[in-house]
Amino acid sequence: MGFRVKIISPLKATEADIQRRQRRYNEHAGPDTKVEVFNLYEGPVALNTLGDLLFCEHAVFQEGVKTDRHDFDAILIDCVFDAAIDALCEETGIPTFGPTRTTLPIICLVASNFSIIARIERQSELLSQLVRKYGYSDHIVSTRSLGISYEEAKEEKTFNEAMIRQLKLVIEKDKASAVMMGSTTMALADEVAAAAAGIPLFFPGMIALRVMENLWFDRLII
Repeated sequence: MGFRVKIISPLKATEADIQRRQRRYNEHAGPDTKVEVFNLYEGPVALNTLGDLLFCEHAVFQEGVKTDRHDFDAILIDCVFDAAIDALCEETGIPTFGPTRTTLPIICLVASNFSIIARIERQSELLSQLVRKYGYSDHIVSTRSLGISYEEAKEEKTFNEAMIRQLKLVIEKDKASAVMMGSTTMALADEVAAAAAGIPLFFPGMIALRVMENLWFDRLII
């Protein structure tokens, strides 16, 4: 039957955004993995504030508890803030993964330190708090933000220019050995990836899915 993963959006997203998320996970899923992205019918339209994040936690939990163990083997929350992962795992009994919790130890296997790049400063602050909660604060050398809105992030030119600026800063000024992106499913154009000058770039959603697959196929998810 293969590995069946329910992926829950952190937003009340547009159909185009859900399709984008589905496409990104499909591209990274193994041949024996089936992924399905679920939208939130009640939830924030962007994660800009702590209030948005609290709304997200509630909405993700409400969607997650609908999950039937006969339909899915695991749940992945498509949110770098790992919304409701512990509550859902306890309530459903289904292994539930948060991208940041899964990615952090892997970053530290290959890099002595890292920077976080998120869309806005408040996201960077909230994400760094989560990193501290998980016990990895000693590894962060900086947090950077693109300084653009959620809608602006969908504009390729605006996004690319902002990301290139921040990548150059984390490399040249912050001396980061790696970067964790403050987004689960962003994709970088070749010119943007080249600005990283070869340092590892971690996309938490993609990393988490790969880790989950390995755990499943090694019979470590039950």
